[in-house]
Amino acid sequence: MMKKRLGKTGLKVSIVGFGAIKLPLLDEESSTRLLNRALDLGINFFDTARIYGDSEQKIGKALSERRDEFYISTKSGARAAKGMEKDIQTSLKNLHTDHIDLYMCHSLSDVESYERVMGQGGVIEALKKAKREGLIDHIGFSCHRSHETMELGIKSGVFEVIMVSYNVLNDELVDERIMPLAKELDVGIVVMKPFAGGLLANPPPTFKKQCPFLTAEKALRFILANPCVDTVIPGMKSVEELEANVRVGETFPTMSKTEKAELVKAVGALGKEFCRACGYCLPCPQRIRIPMILRFLSYFKCYGLVKWARARYSMEAVKADACIECRQCIEKCPYGLDVPTMLKEAHKLLS
Repeated sequence: MMKKRLGKTGLKVSIVGFGAIKLPLLDEESSTRLLNRALDLGINFFDTARIYGDSEQKIGKALSERRDEFYISTKSGARAAKGMEKDIQTSLKNLHTDHIDLYMCHSLSDVESYERVMGQGGVIEALKKAKREGLIDHIGFSCHRSHETMELGIKSGVFEVIMVSYNVLNDELVDERIMPLAKELDVGIVVMKPFAGGLLANPPPTFKKQCPFLTAEKALRFILANPCVDTVIPGMKSVEELEANVRVGETFPTMSKTEKAELVKAVGALGKEFCRACGYCLPCPQRIRIPMILRFLSYFKCYGLVKWARARYSMEAVKADACIECRQCIEKCPYGLDVPTMLKEAHKLLS
């Protein structure tokens, strides 16, 4: 597995890391087998978060005897110092370790959140204290869509790593402005959402016909061919997915300008208004299972699974028409999707 220096942290990380967001979907035996296989294949950067169910616990149980073989990154959505202090202690306990290599502020996706984090009593105080005490080694942040917040964090001198969503469907500013700025200031770059919530790894049949050369491998190569990227963390839940991703990291990922242009043009037909099933919109005050219902909608529209989607939707205890348009989901969605409108469409098509 190829490795790159993660900015000013100096950590030499595998260019393909392990995104642990899917670990809660696996039983303990399967997750232990998958995590150890990742280490065996040369992955040495594992990323998780307090919000990712029991992923910290699974990593801790599976890899505690091999702690010196990898770097661990985790994240907290706390905005006050006391909350962050508590989360750091919980992460240390869950991960069965006495230090965490990289601790991140989770989803600083608007200026207001950034100012709370950086202000008096904000989590940056707790992170700096934990670093002085040797509980964490490096400080980073993740950000989904606010370019202003990304720039503030990169220029702050406090954050050593930024995690950004980047793939062939993303807006050009991340590619053209944000990542070059981070590279210029030696801030490490971790890429999340490489397959846009799985859509690029498993495109609709109609899209496969239109764009037969799109594969998960090419979607990953597109990212790693960007010299600014230090590591990419696809979410994985099977050994087959793992081994396919590792094969890309074992070669020097390149992509010609022509190939890149063809890929961007073809993938653009999918559009950008789709749910990545990240779950940040939850909980819904009306208890609508938003990501699940929008998944049914996607399978109805993109894959032609009309009967399947309607059958699954009929089993939902709370239907999409329960939406009262409170707009909390829009405010929480990292991609700013008009969720209420999408739910209306889902109810109309799936009922």
